[in-house]
Amino acid sequence: MAPAIRFVAAGSQIVVSTHGLFVVLAVCIGTLLAVRRAREPLLVLGVAPFAAAAALAGSHLLFRVEHGGPAGFWSGGLASSGGVAAVTVVVATAARGSRRRLADLADAIAPAGILALGIGRLGCFLGGCCYGHSTDLPWGVVFPEVGPPARHPLQLYSAGVDFLLTAMLLRTGGPPGAVAARACVGLGVARFFLELLRDPATSDPLEGSGLTLAQGGALVLAVLGLLAASCVRPAGGR
Repeated sequence: MAPAIRFVAAGSQIVVSTHGLFVVLAVCIGTLLAVRRAREPLLVLGVAPFAAAAALAGSHLLFRVEHGGPAGFWSGGLASSGGVAAVTVVVATAARGSRRRLADLADAIAPAGILALGIGRLGCFLGGCCYGHSTDLPWGVVFPEVGPPARHPLQLYSAGVDFLLTAMLLRTGGPPGAVAARACVGLGVARFFLELLRDPATSDPLEGSGLTLAQGGALVLAVLGLLAASCVRPAGGR
């Protein structure tokens, strides 16, 4: 694991969080992809910084609600469900009541957001957080801060699924809103089942449901995606 990168500049040692570095990389690459796919590139370019800030703030806020901790923006701890919800609010606000604009924005941002999640998961792996439960499989990883036994590298599984889902979405088309609907269903289903491999020490149970917080959010996302898919209309339809 490499939770931090240390180097010396002008005689001073500088420490950079690996996870933080990958989050910045995810935002930059995700923004480029969203702008490239957008029907209105300038609109997406204007929305992207707010969406990125909302994703980070929403993720950190949800983590703090669950676990407490310092309020500093870079004090650590992110829960992706909060980020997805916050980005949804930003996109809906930017659409300004236009159903077509909402669909176009969502189609551009959804695959980019999933790609950004995958890149961020690589940072989680290097930081040693969000690991899976123990395993005897040959690719199990012993995380230094946790110690034996070896565990599922759940962060890499999640990153791989996110990259695969992004590639599939980029190859699909359809009426406005179709790509975003598929993204919601795909991400929701994938996240629900991946959570079955998560170590209980890194999950947040939903009291009385038998589910984790991430699984609850994943189910909501999948259902919203199915509802959106049922409302998608062919281009030019009313």
